[in-house]
Amino acid sequence: MKATNHRLIAAATCTALGVGLAAKSYAEDSVETLAKQLVELRSTVEQTHEELESERKQHYARMTSLTQRRAELEADVQRRELELKKLQQAISASDRERNKARADADALRPLVGEVIKSLGAHLDGALPFKLEDRRAGLTEIQTKLDKGELSAPRALNQLWTFVEDELRLARENGLFQQTIARDGKEELADVIRIGMVMLFFRTNDGAYGYANKSGDAWSYTTLDPAAAKPLGDLFDAFQKQVRTGYFVIPNALPEVKQ
Repeated sequence: MKATNHRLIAAATCTALGVGLAAKSYAEDSVETLAKQLVELRSTVEQTHEELESERKQHYARMTSLTQRRAELEADVQRRELELKKLQQAISASDRERNKARADADALRPLVGEVIKSLGAHLDGALPFKLEDRRAGLTEIQTKLDKGELSAPRALNQLWTFVEDELRLARENGLFQQTIARDGKEELADVIRIGMVMLFFRTNDGAYGYANKSGDAWSYTTLDPAAAKPLGDLFDAFQKQVRTGYFVIPNALPEVKQ
């Protein structure tokens, strides 16, 4: 009986020892597993923290960039508003100047008309050198002025240019070609203009003469061959570009009214 009890006790002891060892092994495994899981969790937490920190920095950078961009845009808007305000002021000033200029131009229109009329009268009595072209210049200015294509100040500028051209003609001599009316017929002739006081002609048939003013009218006087010879020398000299020398020419100065 005792032997049996001893065996049972030994068996129970072995069983308990086995159970204890098994429990110890399981506990150690559980601790090791928990330790690994804890390490993994810490790693995950650190990684998550790093990701969150990275996101936070990126978000901060984006917000900083957006704030800076917003400030730049606001500054740009202010600059544009200032430019627009200046432009509006310039437009207003320009409108005022334009209205004033328009009023001044309207006031100048009668003066322009008088100047054109006066220059037209000047051409009526002037040396008959390319009169159609010179009159056409005045007519064009008047036409553009009437159509509103030319303002009065601009018309005055063009009229001043016309006067300067007339003064230049009075200072220069030259050989030209133009149509003249002789013996009731028009023909193309070579002409020598001496300033704006004398005009000599040579026709294709060899006739020579000069423009003669009687009263308010101009006509062309033909010279006889003997009297025309000095004019032939004059035309030859002008064709050879000789502008200096001694020349005998007819007195073609217009009559002066007393």
